[in-house]
Amino acid sequence: MPPRISATTSFAALSAFLAAPAFADVTAEAVWENWKILGASYGQTYTAGSESRSGDTLTLTDLALEMKNGDAKVEGTIPQVAFRETGDGQVEITMSNEFLMKMEGKDGKGEAMSNSINIGQNGLVMTASGDPGAISYDIKAGSIVVNALDFVVDGEPKDMDVDITLAKLAANYQVVPGDMIGLTSTFAAQSLSFQALGKTDDNKGGFEAAGQMNNIAGASAGAMPKAMVAGNLGPMLAAGFTSDGSFTFDNGNFTLAATDEKGGTTNVESTSQGGSLNFSMDKNRIAYGATANKVTMKAAGSAIPLPDLSVAYDAAAFSLLMPIAKSDEARDFAIQTKLEGLTVSDMIWGMIDPSATLPRDAATLNISLRGKVKPLVDLLSTDKMTIMGQTPPFELTALDVETLHLSGAGAEFKGDGALVFDNTKPPLLGGVAPMPTGKLNLSLTGANTLLGKLQALGLVDPQMAMTFGMISGMLAKPGPSPDSLVSEVEFQDGGKILTNGNPLPF
Repeated sequence: MPPRISATTSFAALSAFLAAPAFADVTAEAVWENWKILGASYGQTYTAGSESRSGDTLTLTDLALEMKNGDAKVEGTIPQVAFRETGDGQVEITMSNEFLMKMEGKDGKGEAMSNSINIGQNGLVMTASGDPGAISYDIKAGSIVVNALDFVVDGEPKDMDVDITLAKLAANYQVVPGDMIGLTSTFAAQSLSFQALGKTDDNKGGFEAAGQMNNIAGASAGAMPKAMVAGNLGPMLAAGFTSDGSFTFDNGNFTLAATDEKGGTTNVESTSQGGSLNFSMDKNRIAYGATANKVTMKAAGSAIPLPDLSVAYDAAAFSLLMPIAKSDEARDFAIQTKLEGLTVSDMIWGMIDPSATLPRDAATLNISLRGKVKPLVDLLSTDKMTIMGQTPPFELTALDVETLHLSGAGAEFKGDGALVFDNTKPPLLGGVAPMPTGKLNLSLTGANTLLGKLQALGLVDPQMAMTFGMISGMLAKPGPSPDSLVSEVEFQDGGKILTNGNPLPF
């Protein structure tokens, strides 16, 4: 099982204990009973080896947890869990400092895959408070350490180990019962770090990886039907399941040292000055986005042909809003991709431009699109043939080009505009959409200068440069500054296209 998968599954297992038992009452027995009730809604079962009451404390020994979903299974046992009534309407919960869980399943080929997860806790205290109508669940811990080991992949044991540490955690989890169970949570931690190592099957190669994010924080909110079927997202959303969440961190780093079977080495280092992740989902649409700031990446080693391979950028962002449910009406969609201040090392530039003919200024890419589409199928349908049909899953009805910006090596391309698509007409654009109506405003600066330099370097054929000059002369006109071109492209009814008021010459 790859480290990324193991990390994800380890946190999923940990969350089963820290998030699921959130429905509390004023007595220890009520808290324990609601652990079982809410756990069942997640597809989990809790079974105590024994229960004993002494004064204000209910103690469970050998608390077994089991979750099943098809061929996948997670099970483990906590040696002891104590529910102590504090006398002020709250219940304080503590548990054993260490316990073991086992995850088993099969991959796409039907081969067995599994790993063990040892969870260690330092100073973990959970406090349940509130009343049956508004439950609040607070979590504090000095540290939580998840160690994933004993990996089996494709039915064969793998020499691999992953450690994940969450330091100085403070979290809150609330559950509001009803026909739809309301869920909200917040969390913050001083750091999240991991270490992973492994060897190839012949023990001739291997890897060591480590990373850390500092000052992390997050929040989530959602609703869950009582009869939710875990692992089956389509029916869950149709029943009313919703989820919104966000995650941020201040800075982070990552290192990787790998050796291949022939002794070749690869070393990678990366740093970041923070970033974010957000998501939102309901039965009609899905949305997510991610950002990263001031990222640097360096790679070296005998397996890499260059002694200095480095890349850096000031900011990167990606976001997507997409409808997922079949509809008779057009729905909003949006997509943005942004990469600002991209630079590469002089060694990389030297491979294509050893004499520094080209400007080595930072590059930028920014594309922002918004519009309307009509979903023709349910994208989360369990019927794969419905999704993979002969016709496109969407009808595009409107497209707004909010931003189109690409710059680098001394050239810059910009564009914006708006298009409308009449889907009563036959599709022309690759069978996806008919010819639109509307306008696009385009500009290009520094292209001829850049082509001349690329031609001098032997990277562009002279015939290609000549062809570009001919086409740009027909489709564009000189702009306000030297070596600049502008063009207004207008799509009219009947399929007629004008550039700067003139019909296309072909």
